Amino acid sequence: MESRRVTLEKYNCTLQISPSIAEIKDDWRDLSHRNIYADPDYLSLLERKGPLGYKYVYAIIYFEDKPVTALYFQMKRIELAKDFRLHTHSNNFLNKINLAFTKQLFKLINQNLLIFGNVLLTGEYAFGTKSEFELTNHLLNHVFSHVKSYLKEEYSLPIKAILCKDFYREGVHKEISFSVPGFYEFKVQPDMIMALDPQWKQFDDFLKAVKSKYRVKYKKVMKQAESLDYREMDLEMLEQYNDEMYALYEATAKRATFSLFYLHPKYFLGLKECFADKIRITGIFRDGEILGFYTYVINGEYGDAHFIGYDVERNSDYQIYFNILLGLIKKAIDTKVKFLNLSRTALEIKSSVGAEPHDMFIYLRHENGFINRIMPMILDRVVPKLDWTQRSPFK
Repeated sequence: MESRRVTLEKYNCTLQISPSIAEIKDDWRDLSHRNIYADPDYLSLLERKGPLGYKYVYAIIYFEDKPVTALYFQMKRIELAKDFRLHTHSNNFLNKINLAFTKQLFKLINQNLLIFGNVLLTGEYAFGTKSEFELTNHLLNHVFSHVKSYLKEEYSLPIKAILCKDFYREGVHKEISFSVPGFYEFKVQPDMIMALDPQWKQFDDFLKAVKSKYRVKYKKVMKQAESLDYREMDLEMLEQYNDEMYALYEATAKRATFSLFYLHPKYFLGLKECFADKIRITGIFRDGEILGFYTYVINGEYGDAHFIGYDVERNSDYQIYFNILLGLIKKAIDTKVKFLNLSRTALEIKSSVGAEPHDMFIYLRHENGFINRIMPMILDRVVPKLDWTQRSPFK
């Protein structure tokens, strides 16, 4: 597919839309230096070994012939009735009626979804802009319209809904804002982020900083995993254990009620090739068998927990998941980052190791007026309800 250049006379700008990062990588890199996931090398990896069934679109706004804003889009066909695993074990008549109604409601969502941002990440990865240039809501709306037209004309893919993710409302992690008319705002599960004390030079310093009952808990958890072997995985090991790792990832991912994606089978190998010394992939072994793994990415002042996988059936025997969290804290201390980002899900257990919730919001608009009006009802049944107790392990 060919790139497209559009003049936005009202804003004295031009817009370049491209289906490949390779075509615009120099200008894109100039705008994307703030985080590792906006680097053209990583975006190229996603084109080759990213989530299954996705297409990608890149847009750059030029002002006075200089690149001032980079905007990142992903596209996938969503079949909500298929992607959302609906079931009930109740024999209650009203529960069965509610389930049947929800299934019919979800059948309305079977169309192409344009995603402004990155489904693989939690955080503000939709766009980057020069500080001297203001990306107004009206200009952003025009960009959406041109990207939709491009996808319809070049790919014969009419876009029926736009999802914009993820945005912080406030706080130290907020960098960009979103507020375009016609979009519904939804609060989703918070991002769990741990601020590391610069005085922690080793993991024992972290243990000394927590209350006695938590320290006892952590040591008990680590004792359950004494027979496990933790190994940093190089490219050769990743190639050797690729299939087993993907099976562990898949088993873990399928526990979720709903997901917008499944990873490419070679994603983890590609990550190591792409990020090199900026990523640590740790395998968890017992008697030569891999029982789990976790990925840790050094992203500026952040250490990011990326994807994990573990043997769900043997998790309780060795407290694999809890030990993964503690292992990530060790990595964050060793690499001297300021924050450890543990992302969403498992909110309570993440708070029990010191992560704190930071509210996140997504924005959704359907092009069908009727569906857009009932979108809050649909999202109310899709977005998980927050029912958890925040823990405070520190003294």
